[in-house]
Amino acid sequence: MIAGLLLAGGESRRFGSNKLLADLAGRPVVRWSADALAHAVDTLLVVVPPASASLRAALDGVSSQYVENVGAPEGMSGSIRAGIAALPAGVEAAVIALGDQPTIDPQVVRRVVEVWRAARGTTRAVTTAYADGRGHPTLFAAALFPALLALEGDRGARDLLASLGNQVAVVDVDGARPADVDTPEALEALARDVARSSRVEES
Repeated sequence: MIAGLLLAGGESRRFGSNKLLADLAGRPVVRWSADALAHAVDTLLVVVPPASASLRAALDGVSSQYVENVGAPEGMSGSIRAGIAALPAGVEAAVIALGDQPTIDPQVVRRVVEVWRAARGTTRAVTTAYADGRGHPTLFAAALFPALLALEGDRGARDLLASLGNQVAVVDVDGARPADVDTPEALEALARDVARSSRVEES
């Protein structure tokens, strides 16, 4: 079983309000991210803050389990630890993605899973490399779950990945990394990009 772990338990300090609930082309930002991940994994866990009624409402209809992140002030590592600790038995690997990256591509998630399955036994993690650097989604095999549970700070698992050397497979992706919605200006720019893409698809 491959689990998706969507990190949606942050504090949105720079946005000024809960950025995950902000509207992007008619859907909340987090709904875009959750739909993309849910369509590419066997089970989905969404890490949310303790007071998350609005966030859960935004994800109504998405088949997922919610995990409360009581360590939100600790940054990304707190969200990762909460999600990994809640994974059900039998999970072979977890694909981590960010709730504030709404344009993550489900096909890229599927490719990450395919690469891990093809190299099972020799690869402990699979990450993505875009034209402007490495990003999400990133897959971690179950053997790495204890290391993920020991993470601290707001760097996520970058140091862990760096320590794995050639045990990390890389999926090359054309184009830039999915944009983070960290500020209202970033959301406005992303909305323009989504609108342009929609017009191209319709033409």
